[in-house]
Amino acid sequence: MKVLIVDDEEHVREGVELAIDWEAYGIRSILMAEDGVSAMELVRREDPDLIICDMSMPRMDGPRFLELLREEGWNAKVIVLSGYQEFRYARATLLASGVDYLLKPFKIDDLDRVVAKAVESIKESRHLRTEDIHKNYRLKEADSLFNEQKMAAYLQADPIHEEGVLQLLHDVGLTESPFFTLVYLPINGNHVIERYYLGDESLFLFSVKNVLRDIVQHVGPYYGFSYDSFFVVLLQAELDEAELEFYRKRIADAWEQALRLRTISGVSRQPGTAGQLQTSLKTAKSEILHANIFGPTEKAGEPKPFLSFMDHEMLLLEAIRNRDKVRIRQLVRQFAETLRSKEVVPVKELQHYSVEANLLFMRIHHQLREQAPLEAMPLWLSDLQEWERTLISMFQSIIDNANEDASTIHTISAVKHYIADHLNEDITLSSLAERFHFSPQYLSKRFKEMYNVTVINYLTQSRMEKAAALLRHTELPVQDIARTVGYEDDNYFGKVFRKHYGASPTQFRKERK
Repeated sequence: MKVLIVDDEEHVREGVELAIDWEAYGIRSILMAEDGVSAMELVRREDPDLIICDMSMPRMDGPRFLELLREEGWNAKVIVLSGYQEFRYARATLLASGVDYLLKPFKIDDLDRVVAKAVESIKESRHLRTEDIHKNYRLKEADSLFNEQKMAAYLQADPIHEEGVLQLLHDVGLTESPFFTLVYLPINGNHVIERYYLGDESLFLFSVKNVLRDIVQHVGPYYGFSYDSFFVVLLQAELDEAELEFYRKRIADAWEQALRLRTISGVSRQPGTAGQLQTSLKTAKSEILHANIFGPTEKAGEPKPFLSFMDHEMLLLEAIRNRDKVRIRQLVRQFAETLRSKEVVPVKELQHYSVEANLLFMRIHHQLREQAPLEAMPLWLSDLQEWERTLISMFQSIIDNANEDASTIHTISAVKHYIADHLNEDITLSSLAERFHFSPQYLSKRFKEMYNVTVINYLTQSRMEKAAALLRHTELPVQDIARTVGYEDDNYFGKVFRKHYGASPTQFRKERK
């Protein structure tokens, strides 16, 4: 806090300064003036919290000085010192937010008492102002959040709730005229919130909106809001393509400079109406999907084909069965390093790997019979380091939460072993997929990739090989052999066997014995 001592007598000013333990009251700065004119200059420059003022001074006396304080709206608390007990001085004190009126000569204890009273009053006023600020902030944030929730509901309606969007945009200052739609995907948003905002997302978004306001408020009516994983800016202004690109980049640069927030952005280059907002958002998101997560590059040529995260499936599942967190980190980091070596990885490609990871998480979740809700990889991660960190954390969480049955997590090889051990049962692709928590399409694709044969052909081949062995080495009737390898219809078994070996079961037995 700051105190200003105003008196035309130097010894009085120095006496007041020395009489009080200012540090004890949290007052670090002591200012002095010899008349109202110089005092007013200090007030305008330093904005003191407490003023101790004489009433009888040259150039500008006390009453005029206090009157100016009130006219200009200064909130300093005032203690008046005077050698005259006049009503007009006391009245001036009250009008200027005064807290006390001391007659000269005064006792040091009396001055200390009124200073203590003034400091307490200052603290109380500050507390009330802070509460008002917080209350207004919370009210604004509540209104802002409610508007964003309404906007999300309007956008998710099919078709879009155009009337609702129009009313909301009107409420925030836009007209019915078309507007540009700019969409920003935060790259390191979670990191910024945790490190610089102590996890307070609402405070972070408040800062994002403040920076946005400074950039675009002079351009035209605008509305900035959070939607899904994005921050959307609707801007009503007559801009050519170069100007639009300028503001798209300037907003991103301002966020990075002020908040350390990096983003990938997309824009709908043709102004759209409220009824076209869904289409405008889709156009802008499409730009983001094709953006390189490593930033703009001049690298030419066709984009490299996607990798397959699922190629690491068996190794990952083995690490989970063994509860090997170190191995999990190694496998995920190896995959991430392979991605880094590509130099160009569009956002949509990273999304593809997130989807593959989620399919794997889903199967593991079913196999472990977890009761807790399944957590999924966010699809709009655009920072490879954060993607890597999130994926490792999710795999390790599975290990931490899994019970002793983690060793039962199945792989494609388990499907193959199951077929070999259950040839006498009614096995179909659908029943296998249901038992091992795969989709039929995924099971069929992965089985063929690993063993170069389809599931059904492998099942038939295994049945025929077992039937041939039984025909060669046992005297079991053909009908019993058919049942043993899963065929209830003898004639159908005979047809399948003939197609496989070029002879009927009976002929095969005669020729082989």
